[in-house]
Amino acid sequence: MELVSGNKVEEIFDDVFSFYGMLNPDGTVGNLSGRVFEKVEINPEVLVGQNLIETVFWQTSENNASIVMEAVTRAKNGEKTKVLLDFRISAQNKIVIELNLHPIPNEEGRLEGIFFCAQEVTTREQEIQFYKEKSEQLLFAAENAEVGLWFWDLVKNKIYSTPTCNHFFEIPPEGTITIESFLDILHPEDRKRIENALMESQKYGAEYQEEYRVVYSNGEIHWISARGRSFLDSEGNPLKMMGVVQKITNKKLASEELSKVYAREKKARDEAVEANRAKDFFLAVVSHELRSPLNAILGWTKILLNRDIDTETQSKALETIEKSARSQAKILDDLLDSSRVASGRLKLEYRETNLFEIIKTVNNLQKPTADSKNIDMEISAENPEIMVYGDTIRLQQVISNLLSNALKFTPDSGKIRVEVENDKENVFVRVIDNGQGISQQNLPHIFRQFRQGDDKNDQGGLGLGLSIAKILVEKHKGKIWAESEGLGKGSTFTVQLPLYSKNKKQGKKASVQVSRPKKALEPFKILIVEDEPDSREVLQLFLEQNGAEVKSADSAQMAFEILENLENHLPDLIISDLAMPGQDGYTMLSNLRKFPPEKGGEIPALALSAFASVENKKMAIESGFQKYHTKPFQPDRIIQDILDLINN
Repeated sequence: MELVSGNKVEEIFDDVFSFYGMLNPDGTVGNLSGRVFEKVEINPEVLVGQNLIETVFWQTSENNASIVMEAVTRAKNGEKTKVLLDFRISAQNKIVIELNLHPIPNEEGRLEGIFFCAQEVTTREQEIQFYKEKSEQLLFAAENAEVGLWFWDLVKNKIYSTPTCNHFFEIPPEGTITIESFLDILHPEDRKRIENALMESQKYGAEYQEEYRVVYSNGEIHWISARGRSFLDSEGNPLKMMGVVQKITNKKLASEELSKVYAREKKARDEAVEANRAKDFFLAVVSHELRSPLNAILGWTKILLNRDIDTETQSKALETIEKSARSQAKILDDLLDSSRVASGRLKLEYRETNLFEIIKTVNNLQKPTADSKNIDMEISAENPEIMVYGDTIRLQQVISNLLSNALKFTPDSGKIRVEVENDKENVFVRVIDNGQGISQQNLPHIFRQFRQGDDKNDQGGLGLGLSIAKILVEKHKGKIWAESEGLGKGSTFTVQLPLYSKNKKQGKKASVQVSRPKKALEPFKILIVEDEPDSREVLQLFLEQNGAEVKSADSAQMAFEILENLENHLPDLIISDLAMPGQDGYTMLSNLRKFPPEKGGEIPALALSAFASVENKKMAIESGFQKYHTKPFQPDRIIQDILDLINN
């Protein structure tokens, strides 16, 4: 039964479509009609037989004509096609249409024709299509830039994300991220912070920007940079959230490495400035401390030689000269002790000794000075028999330095108390005064050379006494520390020493035993390769003072000659500069590593260079060096690294 007549179908098509018709298999127009031709004032029958692609309606742009051509070609190939494009009404006017092409095959399956129809698109539909195309373009750009995008529907609690975003959080490309899976992959130290940031954003509809770490299933840790914001509804409830994420691991690592380089360079600069400052300060202090008593000696000597003076004045002059001379002798002794410590030549003679007797002796020696200032000095001890194993003279020097320091900074009519206590293993000696005290700023530095507590004190001395006392106490396997509540509140210096035990020591077999501690680098053999004479001489002297047997070469060629001549007496270690004329340190060690072990191919090597960059260190390690030091070398550190390499 026929539902509608042919005329009725045309009437319906005219209402539904802007235009419609049939194309022949070759793409020419078979028939064409529609209400749109009332606007263009053209009889569509005149277009019959023309190629649809070549009609004037599509000539709004080159791209528009290409879209029609591609759509017709696809339809000829049997594909249903739908495109959105411009339709030219006049030179000044055009409309947007949706063109549909539907291929019609015959019974054999060959193309019999193509039905096509077009419908004008409303402004809203145009906007939807526009944003759809733009979204696709933005998504394509984001994926190519390795930027992840995500959208969180807070009402439905569903997260939509791009494949790149999923990849950052170990989710399959078509998988779904949940808030639980996101929080689970975060680094434990960052999890709470990021969770709070998301909650704050949702609460206030605010923007957020964070950097955090994610921990992958293989243990790798990567850095993510995230930025986004939340949107609230009219009642202030969280509605949705969206954002972008990007992996910044390489950038972060490069930034951290650069910060380390800057920190090392700053440390090196600060150390150089401090070393220069310390040198100037040392010269100024020594000059001042030596000149002051020298002026008194020369002044009174000149008076004694050129004038007739009475007995009282003469006695005063001689006392001043003696006091000044003793002051100079004390300064020289401190300098010599400091030099012996630095060079490792400080020798201690250990024996069983009563520490309480040492304290009493020092107290008696210092009593005249205390009496002259009307300072009350007292000693309290739980046990008068406190036996330690140490150098009597040096322990006396420790106590003397502490009491002298207390007397120097305690005002007239002050009080100094020495307390001696012990437990089963240690003895504690506390020197307590109610004098000037120490500021909290200077307290950590009180045992450094040339430091005298508060910088504003006007007391004399080189500031070596406490640093020497600390070294001597540590040589006796003890500890020393200072305490003070601040300026004007006095100070307490505590010395802790191990008690003497016959089970641990050799007892009284000999009343005096001389112990020369083994030098740190004794009896190791070291080869230095350094082209700069002064640097080579300083390093050789330092190593020899610490017990090493040292040979030096001014070039790589000379170093190989030395190794060849040594035969079965190869050095235990090689220390080499890197920037040398001819064959540099990198090349020298690379060549050496090709030698068999009996020729020196496996000798441990330490690089010593003025270069401080990461690249130079990496090149040195790759060349075969096991350790890397920058100039100027740090004595304690280089000795430790030498011992680590040799004993490894």
